[in-house]
Amino acid sequence: MTLSKQLVVLIVALLLLVFAGTFLISVHNTRDYLEKQLAFHAQDAATSLGLSISPHLAENDIATVTSMTDAIFDRGFYRVIRVEDMQGKPLVDRVLPIQIEGVPDWFIEQLPLTTPEGEAILMSGWLQSGRVIVKSHPGYAYNQLWQTIAGTLRWFLVSAVIALLVGVLLLRRVLSPLRSVEEQANAICNREFPILEKLPRTTDMRRIVEAMNRMSGKVRQMLDELERLAAGLRRQAYQHPVTGLANKRFFMDSLANQINSSEEFSSGALCLVQLKHFKQYNDTHGYKAGDELLQEAARQLEMVARQWQRSQIAHLTGADFAFMVQECSEQQAVELAEQLSAALAGLYGTGKLDDPDVGHVGVGYFDGSQTAPTLLSEADMALRMAQTNGANGWHLTRSSEIDQSQVRGALEWREFIVEALERNRVKLQFQPVVTCANETLMHREVLVRIPENLDSPDQGVLLSAGLFMPQAESLGMTADIDKSVISQVLQLLSESQDKSTQYAINISPPSIRLDRFMYWLKERLEAHRQLAPRLIFELPEYGVVANIEQATAFLELVTSFGAKFSIDHFGRSFGSLAYLRSMKVNYLKIDGSFMRSIEQNSDNQFFVQALAEIAHGLEIEVIAEAIEAESVWALLSSLHVDGGQGYFIGRPE
Repeated sequence: MTLSKQLVVLIVALLLLVFAGTFLISVHNTRDYLEKQLAFHAQDAATSLGLSISPHLAENDIATVTSMTDAIFDRGFYRVIRVEDMQGKPLVDRVLPIQIEGVPDWFIEQLPLTTPEGEAILMSGWLQSGRVIVKSHPGYAYNQLWQTIAGTLRWFLVSAVIALLVGVLLLRRVLSPLRSVEEQANAICNREFPILEKLPRTTDMRRIVEAMNRMSGKVRQMLDELERLAAGLRRQAYQHPVTGLANKRFFMDSLANQINSSEEFSSGALCLVQLKHFKQYNDTHGYKAGDELLQEAARQLEMVARQWQRSQIAHLTGADFAFMVQECSEQQAVELAEQLSAALAGLYGTGKLDDPDVGHVGVGYFDGSQTAPTLLSEADMALRMAQTNGANGWHLTRSSEIDQSQVRGALEWREFIVEALERNRVKLQFQPVVTCANETLMHREVLVRIPENLDSPDQGVLLSAGLFMPQAESLGMTADIDKSVISQVLQLLSESQDKSTQYAINISPPSIRLDRFMYWLKERLEAHRQLAPRLIFELPEYGVVANIEQATAFLELVTSFGAKFSIDHFGRSFGSLAYLRSMKVNYLKIDGSFMRSIEQNSDNQFFVQALAEIAHGLEIEVIAEAIEAESVWALLSSLHVDGGQGYFIGRPE
């Protein structure tokens, strides 16, 4: 029950208590007064009648006595008038039956009135000749008592209603700041920090509002400071101090993690970019000019990166940069190399260099078979070959280990994916995500597969999403695959005897930009409203940051049906964490690159713990990806991570 309702109940109870006490006292006093009046009335009548008839009784004039008695009795104010001699023999006896009009019988039964007798002695000279006995009729007293009580009750009801209405209005006005405080508290829980500008006049309420305003400001300040601290230490640990790009350590961890994850990186290109004669440039122009040249080179590379959605740049050391693009063909790798070469030529166009021979580009093509050191070696060999190809030259190494059975052109890929969808050949595997505290199941992540041989789906190789999803993205077919996955999971939930397990579905960023996909998803969730709370929809961090408006609309759509929302591969970008406040995210999945050798890497430990603290302040659960060692799993609880997934915990099934 709300405070206002409790206060209204209290006011009503007090009013009833006051009225009950006042009413009982009033009834008691009125009743006593009326009984006394009846006694006085009877006694006065007996005395007056006795004085009047005494002479006539002395003369034994009974007729006159009777006439005088009847004259008084006929007025109707008396119940009994009796004239009797000294032996008690009635000389005149008049009795009026009690008939009370206008007063309920129950009232008379509950409040009986005593009608006392009035008595007067009749004298004949000095001798007593008889007596007069009078009892007043209680009807008029009952009428007066009933009218008094009814009037009192009516007045109380009218005044009580008026007082209650006035009290409720005053309570609403007085307690209205509490509703604002409640909304403010809920807003703080929802990662918003409003300040109530309008302060109430009531002193106590003003203090509460001021205290809540201070708390809201303090919570915001604490989160801001923690975010700034985490961002500052993140920059120091993972970003190059001159260019602001990812440093060598961060890039190498990210490269190793992605190469070991066929789910998201099955092919791509690693480019090493080296500026020529940079040490000589430093010696000639000074370190400040050298830093400016590096910063300009970083800007040129970032301009190229904007044309490649899944790309990453790093400043390795000195004049060496790395440029990695996921899921591109060899032809696209050639185009990338040409763009980087043109960027080097554009660096000469800034006027900072005297020699048009700015640098060289070496490209190592990743086909899914190499390890991270092998790919780096191939890119480094390509860089050495490029240095022999003239000014701003580039070279691409082609591995002989490419599986030709998986090489398809764009048209072949389209036909392959369309056929897989039409023949219902999109397969699902599930990987468990468990809590760090007691290893209970949090949910299962849905992984998408397509059999390489569509005619024999239960035999042969299953192609991972990292191989065909980039092709589907380039062909604009991700929404069709996402629809197939969502439909299969909904069917699984509706048919399964397990009514508790939740499933996390990865959604491709291009899909949420399509109105037709959003409309389809809304219809499906509407049709399976009871199953929606068991779904978790995941978007990669780069997809959220690059499509913040669409991602917010997608989040609002799925959460309106009770589903949850997760951000996948969190931590790859160096963007601000502020957007998490406005997005009601349920889970953050920390990118697996932070889990590589985290036992020995204190910077990674600090970042993960700081991120967990920030997320918990926003009521977001944190999950670590790519857990592949017991030592890493044992460390996560101390870093306040909520859960984890990886091959150590469970492989896809």
